[in-house]
Amino acid sequence: MHLSSILVVTDPTATQQCARDLEALRGVEVHYLYPESGRIIAVQESSTSEGQEAGLRRIQALERVRLAALVEHRVDAEPEDEKFES
Repeated sequence: MHLSSILVVTDPTATQQCARDLEALRGVEVHYLYPESGRIIAVQESSTSEGQEAGLRRIQALERVRLAALVEHRVDAEPEDEKFES
């Protein structure tokens, strides 16, 4: 599973609506809103790095988004792939 933290910047008056636009996207979850500065922290998950790139471009193309930048990307093993020692 690929996880990305994305900083989204919008007009402060559009923060709430932009957050709703982001939440409507598949694989995207809004974690923090800073309405006074128009900043939003979102997390996106996808099964591939290509999906992450496409998702970031999709966020950048949203009407209310002034800027969307990748802050962190990591790959987590799927739970069924992890091995636990007893």
